[in-house]
Amino acid sequence: MHEQAIIQSVIESIRKDLDCRGLKGKVKSVSLKVGALELHGVESFKQIFAMSTAGTCLEGAVLELQVIPAIIKCNCGHQGPAGDGLDHHSDMPIAECPRCGTVCRVEGGRGVEGIDLQVEEIPVK
Repeated sequence: MHEQAIIQSVIESIRKDLDCRGLKGKVKSVSLKVGALELHGVESFKQIFAMSTAGTCLEGAVLELQVIPAIIKCNCGHQGPAGDGLDHHSDMPIAECPRCGTVCRVEGGRGVEGIDLQVEEIPVK
């Protein structure tokens, strides 16, 4: 599952970042900016995140998800969200322009653009 691979990569990145900064504690919340073409659904992404973080410092963290839309840029001048029904697995997704009906290449909507954390640090004794 594609979402699982993204989540595992995010978890590993967070754990490495916490280790590099010498932070020990529980992650209270994770804010992600994720491309629309990386998701099959927000709720399923959140469920996979919850299952994947069990037993880690991220267990129980609230996941705040901002979805970055895929964009149509048509030769007719129309530019806007690509909408639903795109093939998430395609390297070059296409969509019909709502203004002129031309089939256009879809841009953006891929990857993870940002990860922000709120960590409850454990005091050192």
